[in-house]
Amino acid sequence: MAARAIQSLFRSASAGPRSHVVRRCLCDSTETTGEERISNILRSTFTPTHLEVSDISGGCGSMYAVSIESEAFRDKRQVEQHKMVNKALAEEIKAMHGLRIVTAVPKS
Repeated sequence: MAARAIQSLFRSASAGPRSHVVRRCLCDSTETTGEERISNILRSTFTPTHLEVSDISGGCGSMYAVSIESEAFRDKRQVEQHKMVNKALAEEIKAMHGLRIVTAVPKS
């Protein structure tokens, strides 16, 4: 029974926006090392007006969700914005199973 409940939590961890909350319940720290590393890289590369990085793998660091808003994306198509994020995180991506990216341009 307990194993089934834990499996359910891990399935929920990859289900979308709620995953941030689920991961927080499973870990003691407020930000994992991977989240912090990715956040620092994206902050220094894009100077975002909004940034959220969540470990959606249940805390093991194999999959992340990134939501970033930056002027650097202005006049760029979504595909180009995502390529920019992928390029900035190229080294980190090598160790990941997956990366979910949401990019936006600040409203003027």
